[in-house]
Amino acid sequence: MRFRHLLFIPLMCATLWGQDPALNDAFLQAKALWATQGDREGATARFDGVVAALAPRAAKLGPEWVQVLCESYNWLAVLDDRSAQNKARTQMRFQALLDLNPDFELDRALTSQRLLALYDRLRGEKYALVKLSYSPEGGRLLVDGKPGSPLLHRYLPFGSHKLTYSRPGHTTSEVLLELGPHDVKAADFSLTRTSSAITLYVQPSEVEVLLDGQSLGFATGKSGPEAAALAQPLGLRPEELSAPFIIPQLSPGKHRLELRAACLRPKVLELGPEFATPPADHTLEPIRLDPSKGTLSVSSPWPGGELVLSGQSRGPLPVANLSVCSGPYDLLVRFPLGAFSRRLTVEEGKSLSLEVRPKPRLAFLGLEGGDFTGRARFQGQLESLGDRLQQVTFLSAHAGEAAAAAMARLKATREAELVLMARPVPDKVTHRVEITVATLDGEEESLVVKPLEQDPLGSLVARLNEVPSIQQPGLGLSVLDIPGEPGPWVVAASESAIKAGLQVGRPILQAQGKPVASAQDLQNLLGASKESVSILQDGGKATLPIQLESLEVPLGSGGLCYPAELAQLRLELVGAKGDKANLVKLNLAIVLMQFRRYDKAIELLRDAKLSAIRGVSQGTIDYHTGLCFLHLGNSYQSEAMQAFGQALKYPQATLLGPEGPLVAPLAKQAMADLK
Repeated sequence: MRFRHLLFIPLMCATLWGQDPALNDAFLQAKALWATQGDREGATARFDGVVAALAPRAAKLGPEWVQVLCESYNWLAVLDDRSAQNKARTQMRFQALLDLNPDFELDRALTSQRLLALYDRLRGEKYALVKLSYSPEGGRLLVDGKPGSPLLHRYLPFGSHKLTYSRPGHTTSEVLLELGPHDVKAADFSLTRTSSAITLYVQPSEVEVLLDGQSLGFATGKSGPEAAALAQPLGLRPEELSAPFIIPQLSPGKHRLELRAACLRPKVLELGPEFATPPADHTLEPIRLDPSKGTLSVSSPWPGGELVLSGQSRGPLPVANLSVCSGPYDLLVRFPLGAFSRRLTVEEGKSLSLEVRPKPRLAFLGLEGGDFTGRARFQGQLESLGDRLQQVTFLSAHAGEAAAAAMARLKATREAELVLMARPVPDKVTHRVEITVATLDGEEESLVVKPLEQDPLGSLVARLNEVPSIQQPGLGLSVLDIPGEPGPWVVAASESAIKAGLQVGRPILQAQGKPVASAQDLQNLLGASKESVSILQDGGKATLPIQLESLEVPLGSGGLCYPAELAQLRLELVGAKGDKANLVKLNLAIVLMQFRRYDKAIELLRDAKLSAIRGVSQGTIDYHTGLCFLHLGNSYQSEAMQAFGQALKYPQATLLGPEGPLVAPLAKQAMADLK
């Protein structure tokens, strides 16, 4: 990196940099019509057009456009003075010019001595001359707190004024003036150097500048022709560089300069102690930041997903090899039901691929009730709950919206599948809060927490994050841990497993060449295997294919949030087919039984048919159907008997999972109890 000493070059207001080409052309044509063709009327019409376009927004014009407007008034005053019909407008043109910029000096090659005298007389009626000197030059002048050009002569309105002159790395000087008619006063500014100042230009613009880890702001805007000498060696135009960014006070010692912006690779420069001592002005060679991007691919087997990155929609799924700026993102995929959210980081030059599934949306309705000890802390924990949840997508409460209004909105729009409500438990001193999680259909459960505990939401988080599977890998066999045996004992097996060489009534010693001491060891090994597993028993070997076995959601567990289970199963049912859809219906019915919704459970069970005859299978469905009819009362005893009778036809059917209790003995006992 090369460095150059700071060059302070005043901006030439006459340069029309980056302005409207059509308006600029009209201005130049107006000059040419009078100067070269003597067309006074044509020139006047064009100058009037320029004034009409610029005068209404004079207060917001940049220096180059102010110059154009001032020159237009000058030309119009000269043209009007040469027309008997318009001569009376000459003074009006000068007055508008003085209101715009009393420091403007008329073009003496264009303006007659008589008009120059008129202009000076009009200016002297409102303004006094102030002669200024600056040491050193190149600083910033404020007149009554407003930026002004550091000219050598300024015309200021009569009255009191405070002039402030400053320059990076120097002290600031102030001069107070009282001006009246015919006054000509001087304001001499002499600044003392206090430290070094660093000026830098960045390409592209909008880059954050940090010095020793502390943000100093952003290098913004565009440079003008004063930066041409710096931009040219890099093959850039001056306007491709940011406006100069100045670090005004560089303390002695070494410094670390960092520049960073979205989509750009950060750059760090080490500034040696020579930049601070002795104090001086330094301009760094323009700093270029290179693009920093990666690619993101998002897909889902669920239909209807829309990808949203940090609030910006990126279209429907699948999205493949989307080029994005490197850095962190809040990823959201909206589905017709449910959503998927995750915070992720796209690394430069790398590809990130995700396959997502919809998760239930949990809408927080707010913390109700009045003030209580720890309310602000507890409210903050509720609002940030989404950072801790893995199996649901958290939606924050709407500011100022009452819980009842929020619930009505959600029921109308179906923007969420679950709601979270919190309200203090009425007491003399509030030390407990009731938290309720509910579906929009009314299935709900509550827990009472103490807001002053270290982690009052820990139990809720654990329950919402626990989603039991309804399928697990299996081998078509049932095993049991028997004390004294070297491995899990095979108590039953499918016909295909027996044909493959598995022996019932003997323990399993090894699986995939590894010792297995318990049924859990075997299940853990299945989770890490892919297609088949080799089994070693005392009597020989067998290779068994891995197959998915059905499971039930356990009821009455304090570690599960059953409204969330309902919402999750309802999402899984969307798009599910065959046995998978029927297994989801079975589990939906089981969870509805948790809420005593036996009538709704029966509707699902009667619509579910499983092809399996062992483990969680058709016999399991029939048994649960009988239980639901029992709960509906004596009038449904015959229907219950019929369902239990159907369950007896599946002697290998079980509850909970393939290792669970057999259905047939339970159904037989239920029928005996009904007689």
